[in-house]
Amino acid sequence: MNVTYSMIDATREINVVTERIKVLKVIGEAIGQLALENSTCINAVKIDRINAKLHEATDHLFENKVVKQGVIRKEIFFVDPEGVVRFKAEDIPFMLAVDIPGFRPNAFSHVQNHLLDIDVDFNLTPPRNCIPGCLQQKIVTHILVIAAEWKQLDVVTKVGLPPKISSPRVIYTRIY
Repeated sequence: MNVTYSMIDATREINVVTERIKVLKVIGEAIGQLALENSTCINAVKIDRINAKLHEATDHLFENKVVKQGVIRKEIFFVDPEGVVRFKAEDIPFMLAVDIPGFRPNAFSHVQNHLLDIDVDFNLTPPRNCIPGCLQQKIVTHILVIAAEWKQLDVVTKVGLPPKISSPRVIYTRIY
């Protein structure tokens, strides 16, 4: 929708064209830190690697607060006692609360989540005889939570200035 306004200054008329756009206005943002601990029985003599990622997440909105609830999925690649590389997936549920002062949820609220980093530290106790091994893990992650609100704004897209008409200038020359 284009709207044209005319404004007259002291000497000439200015034409302004605006368009209405829909934008996300950021209310606030915060970084939440999540620390989880987990133990898993596993028949492994060596851990090759553990990949972790944010798998599922739901945001619950409160006044001045966002509560994020979800699952971190771990993919564990390990070597079993026979020397075969195996894979095991594990889901760990979590809940994280982040304070965002000034946030008041409504029908136009929108929350963005950005995973900044995720690190896994582990300690493996290998299996002995008939006793399975134990993999103890600690996961630390940082999530940037941005609370925003949809707004409609009128934005100036074009300003038209008509040419300025000036009075003719007379040049006088002196003849000798």
